[in-house]
Amino acid sequence: MSGLHFEDEAERLAYKAWRTLKLEPPADLDRVAEKLGLVVEYREFVPQIDGFYLRLPHTPPIIAVNSSYVKPLERRRFTLAHEIGHHLLARRISNPERLFFLDTERGRRSVLERACDRFAALLLMPEDLVRSYFAELESNRSKRVAVMASRFGVSTWAMRRRLRELGLNLWDKRRGG
Repeated sequence: MSGLHFEDEAERLAYKAWRTLKLEPPADLDRVAEKLGLVVEYREFVPQIDGFYLRLPHTPPIIAVNSSYVKPLERRRFTLAHEIGHHLLARRISNPERLFFLDTERGRRSVLERACDRFAALLLMPEDLVRSYFAELESNRSKRVAVMASRFGVSTWAMRRRLRELGLNLWDKRRGG
């Protein structure tokens, strides 16, 4: 990894996960969590809770993901990636003594929350692979986003947002997509 430039810690850590674990899309998030020594539990919660991260002394950190039917698989994957971000970024960005992070649909958008969202997007949709698949699917513009979202295990909304972040033009004004 020497000689590479990363925009921030989230980008460096997502890149490291892909290279160290030799991940393939869709990223095996349970494997990432296991490698980090995290315990992941899938449980039903009230719909307002997506998941949480809990770190207590003398016990492995725990991530709980809402497995309710109202949370699509893609949302659960993003939540897990986001909570892994809390594990990796919390001590670097916020109060290192904080033990508990609860993510709700209307949670405050703190610097840490935005960094964890960025980490999740980078872990789920790494730039080099997104660009590669985008080019590969040039001839299938009408289904490009859906195919890419499926390959990466994310929602079409998340994929559209990632493509926009990368400056990849989805809309051909002559053909409407």
